[in-house]
Amino acid sequence: MQRIRYDRFSVTLHWLMAALLLGQIALGMWMLGLPKDSTGLRASWFNVHKSWGMVLGLLIVLRLAWALLRPRVAALPQARTMQQLAAAAHRLLYALMFVVPLSGFLGSVFSGYPIRFFGIVLPKLGQRWEAGKELMSALHQGSAVALLLLIALHVAAFVYHQFVLKHALIQRMR
Repeated sequence: MQRIRYDRFSVTLHWLMAALLLGQIALGMWMLGLPKDSTGLRASWFNVHKSWGMVLGLLIVLRLAWALLRPRVAALPQARTMQQLAAAAHRLLYALMFVVPLSGFLGSVFSGYPIRFFGIVLPKLGQRWEAGKELMSALHQGSAVALLLLIALHVAAFVYHQFVLKHALIQRMR
């Protein structure tokens, strides 16, 4: 049986991740401009970013598991092509929400520096590998930009469905 509304847990995860993702993207862009100096300011903000990134990585795994286990919410009444595009966009959102923190984490592993989770030093999982670090850094930044663009598309689609087509999406997210 398909449902009309999302369950409370799904809605809570959606908004929690939305807030954390946008905060992480803003923090990531801001901290790149911090100078590399002996004060440790840049390193401390990178550690904050990494910690919240690991939280987001765990949350997306939880969200994926929950999405697979819960009953499906009925698709919006629209052309089949639009339903397929919406489904593809959602799958890509999930993929990017997984790739961004994973690539950031692996980039940290390959950097050779200790990884801290809110101050707790995690066990070392690998050796310094410059090429791997550079690859993961490029993937992390590129996928973060792609995620930000897809979030903008997601918000634009919401506005279109809610206010132009009057699909009452807000009712589905209560």
